[in-house]
Amino acid sequence: MARPLVYFEAAELVSAWWGWQGPLEVQELAGYDDRNLKVVAADGRAAVFKVHNVGDSVPEGQVAEAHNALLAVLAAQGLPVPAALPVVDGSSTASDDDALQPSPDGHTIRTQGADGKLHACRMLTWLPGVLLVEAPKPLELYRQLGALLGRVQRVLQGWDWESSGALRRPDFEWNVQHLVPTYVRLRADLLALPGLDLPLLDAVVAHFAAATSAAEAAGQLRSALIHSDANERNVLVDAAAAAAAAVAERQQGSEAAAAATAVASAAPVCVDDGNGRLPQPMITGLIDWGDACWQWLASEVANCATYMMLLECNADDPLPAAAAVLAGFESQLPLLPGERALLRTLCMARLAQSLSLGARAAARDPSNAPYLLATQRHGWALLRRLWGMSDEQYQAAMSAGGAP
Repeated sequence: MARPLVYFEAAELVSAWWGWQGPLEVQELAGYDDRNLKVVAADGRAAVFKVHNVGDSVPEGQVAEAHNALLAVLAAQGLPVPAALPVVDGSSTASDDDALQPSPDGHTIRTQGADGKLHACRMLTWLPGVLLVEAPKPLELYRQLGALLGRVQRVLQGWDWESSGALRRPDFEWNVQHLVPTYVRLRADLLALPGLDLPLLDAVVAHFAAATSAAEAAGQLRSALIHSDANERNVLVDAAAAAAAAVAERQQGSEAAAAATAVASAAPVCVDDGNGRLPQPMITGLIDWGDACWQWLASEVANCATYMMLLECNADDPLPAAAAVLAGFESQLPLLPGERALLRTLCMARLAQSLSLGARAAARDPSNAPYLLATQRHGWALLRRLWGMSDEQYQAAMSAGGAP
């Protein structure tokens, strides 16, 4: 995405449309194809100013507005997600620039970027915590994350989001249901990029097509509106609680800690430290809902498990993290047998997406390559490991807490 705004323009928009008075401190955050800026006001308030990519900014698409509505539903149920801040009264007169367009939803504006195209902009509440990638990572953290994703699904199952159409996103490249056409379209570009094992990707995509077709024919793949991108940079963690749980796990042994852990329907419960005390829940935020769309429910578990397996700390023994995510999710919403049987395939599909789309994006935007190529570090090794397993072996490992 062309960088549509510079810092002083962002500050002007925040002041004019959300009523935040300067001086404003603006800091750029990491992002894939959106631009995310942390804005801090003189009184200490903080928020994220999000500038959407062109594809998600088309007024007729209403994608940004649908995200606002989605977050409002989840926040109303006490889930740790950001909320869209309303524009201030009279904001329509804050500028006579015809390129500025307020949305009727009262939380979104669209502004013309340097590329001459409209970009949807929103202000989102700043949530506490550190990124999961920077926090201690006990197995209980992965279980809590899986449980949170399951709780999200329990809330969303009561809402007819599909009828709105805005989040169906049939051509979205990161929707795994569209992996085959996306990969076919992308493959010619991949031929020119170094370091890609295209024969392996070809085999994975072909296997995915056959396996998912069979599962759909058997009625074993449910669809749902999912976050789709619960990775190590989209989850916020209470670092102190995570550290306490890590100490408890080391003291008790991971097997005993897993046996002592239960995840309640209302909120996750952590490992008992042996003295009857329970550390506080560790997940403080599930952020960046930009990839939310309708796709297979099982993809929510597989995508999250894939990213947790890719973490540096899990490189040598990735399966326990995946098993913990699955256990947490199923404590809230059990998968169908066919969905469970497809998890290995869906994990490989996510790796194929991330390895190929990330490589192409990095070639187009070398300045953002460290972020875009994060999966490359351990992704190929993990893909080969999963490719070398059978579905039965993977399921057995999940049932055994990740033990092969």
